[in-house]
Amino acid sequence: MAVPDNSSKHQPRFTPSPECYVPTPEKLTEQQITTLDAFRTHVHTKVVKNDAERRWTDDPCLIRFLKARRWNLEGAIAGIQDTLQWRESYKPMVPDKESLWPELASGKMFVSGFDKTSRPLLYMKPRLETTAASPAQIRHVVFHLEVAIALMPKGVQSLCIVIDFEDVSMTKTPGAGIAREILNVLGTHYPERLGKGYIIHAPWFFWPFYKMVSPFMDPVTREKINFVDIKKQKHSHKSITSTPSSASASDIDVSASKDKHHPLHEKEKKITRVTEPNLLEVIPDDSLEEGFGGTMDYEYDQEIYWEKACKVLEGARYYLEHGSALDAESTNVA
Repeated sequence: MAVPDNSSKHQPRFTPSPECYVPTPEKLTEQQITTLDAFRTHVHTKVVKNDAERRWTDDPCLIRFLKARRWNLEGAIAGIQDTLQWRESYKPMVPDKESLWPELASGKMFVSGFDKTSRPLLYMKPRLETTAASPAQIRHVVFHLEVAIALMPKGVQSLCIVIDFEDVSMTKTPGAGIAREILNVLGTHYPERLGKGYIIHAPWFFWPFYKMVSPFMDPVTREKINFVDIKKQKHSHKSITSTPSSASASDIDVSASKDKHHPLHEKEKKITRVTEPNLLEVIPDDSLEEGFGGTMDYEYDQEIYWEKACKVLEGARYYLEHGSALDAESTNVA
């Protein structure tokens, strides 16, 4: 009997679904245009060192740094100088296999699929954590961010993160220290890159952790995070539950707890419930995992994922260096 070919299941989806679209960009005010012009002139004449940095600091990049600094020109200049120095030394687009390979082994994090506004999807599964807190964990996050950014269609500037805490234990949750370092890298060097974040199956012990790290998150970032009640979603395509950024308890776990004296029950009364679109309304079926109601049957394979992701980064590096796309036939694993 012939063995079924399941190779397609191991191929991450690096192209948007037909139903994905790129939203119309937000128009800038006259004052913002003036600030952008001044920022561009300063960066391209006094900050960048080569054509690659000039291409990296295109207008969408400059706008992201300005938005993150509330359009304060001096703050944006300082921020982009810091990031360019960091990128020069850290080399985030050049994957370090020696440090990344142990982090990639379990498939605890991967990019596959796009939401309906063409944002690449970064899936995170803390239950598959196998390594101790270290700088390699930060580099692992940066690696996937760079892959997601390289996959963004023209006109898309952010990604969507789906974090599934199902079956996670307290020992699998990253420590507050490493989480703060990751948030610092994200906020400092990847401003305005988070489009939406969906947290699924948040356990009760997630909330003390969230309370510790949330002060280090930009308020705008906190507002982009949604806590999904996957049980409700499976029975209804109308809504999921999202807690506001100030909430410190999960709707799922609060309502499910049988202990009426549990402290989360008291906190539940203070939570304002907000209706958000169902995941199936914001993510195409073929990009959403089957466990969340979609049809994506992707099975992570370390070797295949590494090869595909490295080719994506190689193409991104080539564009920055040469200003043109890399011939697909000439790519090599980084």
